[in-house]
Amino acid sequence: MKSIVFIPTLNEFGTISNLVTSIYQEHKNLDILVIDDNSTDGTLDALERLKSDGLPLTIINRGSKLGIGSAHIEALNFARDNSYEVLLSMDADGAHDPRFIVDFFREIQSSDVVVGSRYLSADSLSEWRSFRKGLTHTVHLVTRVLLGLKYDSSSGFRCYKVSTIPRTLFSDLRSTGYDFFFESMYELNSHNAKISEISIFLPARTYGHSKMTPKLALSALKTLVYVSLCRIKRLGG
Repeated sequence: MKSIVFIPTLNEFGTISNLVTSIYQEHKNLDILVIDDNSTDGTLDALERLKSDGLPLTIINRGSKLGIGSAHIEALNFARDNSYEVLLSMDADGAHDPRFIVDFFREIQSSDVVVGSRYLSADSLSEWRSFRKGLTHTVHLVTRVLLGLKYDSSSGFRCYKVSTIPRTLFSDLRSTGYDFFFESMYELNSHNAKISEISIFLPARTYGHSKMTPKLALSALKTLVYVSLCRIKRLGG
């Protein structure tokens, strides 16, 4: 299958070069797409240097902060328009280990979407601080209860079989930020996409800081309420 790795970036200078290089070293047949929300820390310069060194990079600088969710939708459209059969998305901060790529590609053969789950293995989050781990587990529980999703619905480590996901499926999503992950998962699940999971390990953050601001958290909460009300209406109908 013709495949591409997608990485959304916003000020990831400390990790992006190592990540892209490690992906290329292990998977020389893979193309890499980076969609950047106008980084100001040298991320784009680092990417251009990698591209000039011959790495198979496509770099899209969107010129402003449009949100990680909208970047994922743009990446899926890019994959469709350029005849890619598989799109793998992963974070730029180094938390998503390229060694799992082969597991995603193996599983996507018989699935429409594969999610990298932090909950299939008891030690997946063993290096995380208690507060962050507890918050993540709370989000997982809430999406299970309110949205009926058994998957790790806030995970950005995903693999899509592009041809089985219609361009219009995500066209009406209200989310452009991190709420995209659970809202898109709800839409996929509601439209009977074949979703599977693989177990991943996430280390403690070694560089940078979370980009989840109070404003983004409030937006995600609003989206969660909206989607849960839509689910109640759908079930009632």
